[in-house]
Amino acid sequence: MKYLNIIAEGSTEENFVNDVFVKHFAALGIYVSVRKILTGWDRHNNKPAKGGLRQYSKFHNDVKNWITSDNQRPDTWYTSFIDLYAFPKGVESPYTTEIQNILDPYKKVAALEDAISKNIDHPKFISYIQLHEFEAFLLVDPDRLLTMYPDARKNISQLKSDISNTHPEEINESPQTAPSKRIIKYLPDYAGQKAQVGPLIAEDIGITALRCKCPHFDQWISRLEQI
Repeated sequence: MKYLNIIAEGSTEENFVNDVFVKHFAALGIYVSVRKILTGWDRHNNKPAKGGLRQYSKFHNDVKNWITSDNQRPDTWYTSFIDLYAFPKGVESPYTTEIQNILDPYKKVAALEDAISKNIDHPKFISYIQLHEFEAFLLVDPDRLLTMYPDARKNISQLKSDISNTHPEEINESPQTAPSKRIIKYLPDYAGQKAQVGPLIAEDIGITALRCKCPHFDQWISRLEQI
């Protein structure tokens, strides 16, 4: 048995890992655990605050602390599941201006992942950044949204027209046109239902279709399968 620990950006990614990855990797003898980024302390509820990536240092510290707590177990690997969209910038972040200015999204994300790997500096940490955010998965097959929004056929048709001839992973990271923003434009209810609906639709589409239409995601899964 091997172990794969995943640091996820938020509840959407966490739920997807639990619903899809756990079963997929169990068949390969890989036990998957996932947790959201530890961002601080929730004083109101007196418990750790988790989810979101506003400061790169929070992610860095959480990864390093998880590795330390495992006492360098030889059968354990680590990876990230966070979005390129709104990835923290600034002095402490490896997302430098030089990387931000790379026009090709695949070259940009590869450069950022390499920079993060060097920053974490652990041989069993595999850096992964989602192009450009989780909702790219839903745009692989927008018709699946009908299962959750059966009265929105017209809106979903408009969404499909909006993204026609556009590769899901290449839909950009603008605050107005990022994958989630496009979905919310036509399905406003999705804004408050992302963590529940997103993983369900992605699971319905299926990991095979996601890998086929999202080559960067496929490369990540292929690498994890080989640990």
